[in-house]
Amino acid sequence: MSNLRVATRYASALMELTNEQKKSGTIADDLMIVKNAVDASRDLRNILASPVVAKEKKQTVLREIFKKKISETVLGYITEIVVKGRENVLGEILTQYFILRDVQQGIVRVDVKTSVEFSAKQEKDLTKQLEAMTKKKVEISFSLDTSIKGGFIARVGDTVLDGSVKRQLEILKMKLKQGSFNN
Repeated sequence: MSNLRVATRYASALMELTNEQKKSGTIADDLMIVKNAVDASRDLRNILASPVVAKEKKQTVLREIFKKKISETVLGYITEIVVKGRENVLGEILTQYFILRDVQQGIVRVDVKTSVEFSAKQEKDLTKQLEAMTKKKVEISFSLDTSIKGGFIARVGDTVLDGSVKRQLEILKMKLKQGSFNN
C-alpha cells in the first residue's frame, strides 16, 4: 500500500478520534508541535524511518521529546503509530490530517508570491476575491519573489493563478499574433 494511502487512512482515524473527543483545537495544536518537530529534524525522521532502531527505542525517543509539550492523548497516538510499524510515515500522516481538517472546516490554503510586499488593504482585497472564487474561508501565506517583475502568483491547491506582469505580457503577445486583440 502506498504511503499516501496509509497516511490518509491513519489521518482519517485520527480525525474521527479528535471529533469524538470534541477537543480538536487542542489536539490539533499538539499535532502541529509534533509535525513541526518531524519536519524540522532530519535526525528524528532518520530514527523513525530506520528499521535498525527498535520500536521500544523509538517510543522512548518520542516520549522524551514530547512528554512535556503535548497531551497524553496525542503522545499515546504517536506511540501507537510506532507499535503499528507506521512511524516512517508519521510526517505524512500529520500532513494528511491537517488537509482533512481544513476540508472539514471549509478552509483553503493559498500561497501567494509577490514582487513587492502587499499593503494590508491589498491583502484583504485579494483574500475577499479568493474567498468569493473558492466559496471557502481562505488562509493566505505571502512570500516575496524577486524573479516576479510585477503582480503576483497565487497557488490554490493544484491551481495556479498567474497575475504577474510577465504572464499578462505573454497573453497580450499571443493575442497580437492571433490578430484577436479585442479587449
